[in-house]
Amino acid sequence: MNYNHFTINYIELIKKHLKIEIFNNQALFFPDYVVDDDIVNLKNDLSEIWKDSDSAIKILQNSHDSNIQLGLFGLIDNFEVALKTGYLLGDRVVAIDYIFERILKDKKVSQINKVLLGKASANLVLALELAKKGRFIIIPSPFYWNKNSKKLIKKVAKKTILTPELISLLNILSITKNCKLQPYTIAESDESFKRIIDNQIDSSMIIGKDAGTFAYEGILGGLLSEKILNQEEFKVALKKPLSEYYSIINEQKDFYTEYLNTITLGGSLRGDRNIDVIRLKLKQAIEKQNKKLIKSTVKSAGNIAGVGSGTIALLSTIATITSPIGILGGLLGLMPALTSFMKDDNENQSVVISVFKRLNSE
Repeated sequence: MNYNHFTINYIELIKKHLKIEIFNNQALFFPDYVVDDDIVNLKNDLSEIWKDSDSAIKILQNSHDSNIQLGLFGLIDNFEVALKTGYLLGDRVVAIDYIFERILKDKKVSQINKVLLGKASANLVLALELAKKGRFIIIPSPFYWNKNSKKLIKKVAKKTILTPELISLLNILSITKNCKLQPYTIAESDESFKRIIDNQIDSSMIIGKDAGTFAYEGILGGLLSEKILNQEEFKVALKKPLSEYYSIINEQKDFYTEYLNTITLGGSLRGDRNIDVIRLKLKQAIEKQNKKLIKSTVKSAGNIAGVGSGTIALLSTIATITSPIGILGGLLGLMPALTSFMKDDNENQSVVISVFKRLNSE
């Protein structure tokens, strides 16, 4: 039995009863295909496996098969972007259950918003393969099983007005030490980003300086990482399937620490500057490698099988313009014989730039 069996069963039951299909790396949900009995059966089956939900919590407490665990909090619309943001920061993403305890458990079928249920469920189905690898875990809300959650919420409520976003953050903060989780979220708008930075992120220090600093860095790292992924230069990475995206990053074990240190250096006030530095270094690295690749190819074209005069002319033309992000991946696709050249060049680059180049190659 897979040690992450609770999360796997949870997602597979959702996929089965709500008739969710995966097509072209997208999870498809059709409300008209789902009848009341499907929802009742889903509720009953989830209730049955809930008896084993504490097994998911124990995985986190023991840091089983993981080095850096990220706890997602907040009101998220684009769940795939949230996961891809998390996998820039650590090798496991943890999400708090929303479907069973919030949507299904205490409601009659007539009270359930089928569209909301389907949207939330489809997002989770995309993470099934990662759940099978232990990279994605769902846990019950700490509010129901961790006494520190309620204490923390009451303590903060005496000083400020509670919002759903803040409560979600406090819920994750309450298990940061016990479950060894680094909290993170995404903003999805400039207004939300400013609200988290100005009004919420400082709450991380309520759990103590050591754990609070750990939490602060994760939250800031997540917010800035989402900004990176939404830059034009990084759009290719968002198109990659989750499992492939995760694998590219996880191959470089030093990436997480180096990247987080780079993106959070100087705190939120230097965030945009840090993003610009990464963008510039990535652009320079790709342009430098493209020019070297083109020069090497043209020089030795006569010795490389499969490279004709038409390709050489194309390469010569490309060499005279600014190379876009996608050029490198395209060239390597045309000339498999040059992949060793690519590998050797990467050895002299920082881990962060090397990984981002791979994420953004077609």
